[in-house]
Amino acid sequence: MASSFLCFTLLFITIYTADGFLSYYVDRCQFNSTELNNIEFIRSAYYNKLEIFRFSSSLGKFVGYTEYGVKQADYFNKDTAYLNTLKASKETYCQHNIGNWYKNILSKSVPPTVRLYSTTPVSGHHPAMLVCRVYDFYPKQI
Repeated sequence: MASSFLCFTLLFITIYTADGFLSYYVDRCQFNSTELNNIEFIRSAYYNKLEIFRFSSSLGKFVGYTEYGVKQADYFNKDTAYLNTLKASKETYCQHNIGNWYKNILSKSVPPTVRLYSTTPVSGHHPAMLVCRVYDFYPKQI
């Protein structure tokens, strides 16, 4: 019993004190159709949940969002080989997978639930107000 309590306590201490800094990159494709001119490849660099700089294929360069990010963006924008690799990612990464994503995500839709009712406003000059509420639909744009 004592050894299992000790293991649990050490695990708890390890998880509790496992604090530190987190740095990571996120690659994503934003698209509205399967055509290459409607696709944007974005690579974002994060540090502790804060985006510090980003590459956008529509701009063709890096943009910094913090003081350090601006310096990193300037550094990476001078590296033409790396820029060309990321520009090619739009075609190799995004367009290669876009057919599957488009077929399984964008072509789907869910009809909305609509509730229409009349109410009397708390204050105002009108005796009644018509309210329309729309719920549970996809895609979100109306």
